[in-house]
Amino acid sequence: KKKKKKGGGWGDPKIAPTQNLSISPAASSLHYGLQCFEGMKAYRSLSNDNDDNDLLLFRPDLNMARLQNSMSRLSMPGSDFDSDELIKCIQELVRVDERWVPDGEGYS
Repeated sequence: KKKKKKGGGWGDPKIAPTQNLSISPAASSLHYGLQCFEGMKAYRSLSNDNDDNDLLLFRPDLNMARLQNSMSRLSMPGSDFDSDELIKCIQELVRVDERWVPDGEGYS
């Protein structure tokens, strides 16, 4: 969840509990919006070297490149986002919501 700064721009990202989104039914994004989805896979390491069953992301650098390419092809603003920062945000979200990452071989 990001808060809009006074004077423009976005503030630091914050992870918050799921909540309802209030949006006007006249919002143009409901009628003419574009979507861009690039699914990131998270999984638990099965290696015996890990004491705490580490959470891992599957090729996040390639996911970010595909997301930027998709956004650019759709002429969506923000396609020049900082990939490393978004990966850090995703890693933190996965850590916070780790109970949603299944255990066992073949799951992500």
